[in-house]
Amino acid sequence: MAPAEKEENRKIVARLNSLYEISRMLGSSVDLQETFPQVFSILAKQMGMRRGGLLLRGDESGEWEIKGAHGLSAEELKKRKEYFGSGVTQKVLEKGQIAVVLDNGETFWFYDGKSKVNLKRANATFFCAPLKMQGAIAGILGVDHFFEDPVAVTEDCGLLAEISGLISEALLTRKHMASENRALLEENWGFRKELENLGRSVPKARKKISLTEILEERLARMIAEIKVDPRSNGHLYDEVLNVVERTLLKSALEKTKHVQLKTARFLGINRNTLRRKIKELGIMTREK
Repeated sequence: MAPAEKEENRKIVARLNSLYEISRMLGSSVDLQETFPQVFSILAKQMGMRRGGLLLRGDESGEWEIKGAHGLSAEELKKRKEYFGSGVTQKVLEKGQIAVVLDNGETFWFYDGKSKVNLKRANATFFCAPLKMQGAIAGILGVDHFFEDPVAVTEDCGLLAEISGLISEALLTRKHMASENRALLEENWGFRKELENLGRSVPKARKKISLTEILEERLARMIAEIKVDPRSNGHLYDEVLNVVERTLLKSALEKTKHVQLKTARFLGINRNTLRRKIKELGIMTREK
């Protein structure tokens, strides 16, 4: 195999390994803040990147904040933040495309995924890609380089576009998860308020009554009305547990519109446990 062919194969393998490792890491981490430095470590090891940085716009403040960096000292990091904030950020926001920063920010070239241009790699200071979520730019990912001459700078842009796409998808997924968790908390709060209102209807109940007290009162009233026959061999214990569990699951499923993931989270049980219980108790469900 010729040296040029070997180098081309090495470049392809490094590219695929980088994308695979970054995708796996982003998909398995709950806290992306801890993942970003690891993403830069992968790019440094696999692709030879020397410097990189990630800016994200704060949800509440709207300010740009550095969420990850590689190869920059504290002083350089401060300058880099000012550098992004002065020219590159505005240019990327205006165009919504990957920007190749040339000659230390004197000029810019924008990559649209199609155009071919003969840019000198020595003039390329930084490559910056927008992170888009639902059409809006939520961050900017920047690196100094991935490849060396004679590889065209458009190859760097193409890889950066794929990496920024992976990070954008991870950010959007976490945003949806946070929104869903907030909705579940609101549902749980509403359910608690319903229980409190139900508790107010119990004779001589306190203003705030717990779930335990409500169930104790209902069960005590039921037991008091049952006649005890010492000659019988009843199954009251199993019957009550079965009825309570079945009623709880059916009510929770109706409340969450039969979305089993929401139902499991609402009840605080594992989704597989919920499915097993539904099957054991013979509950009809519109599975989602």
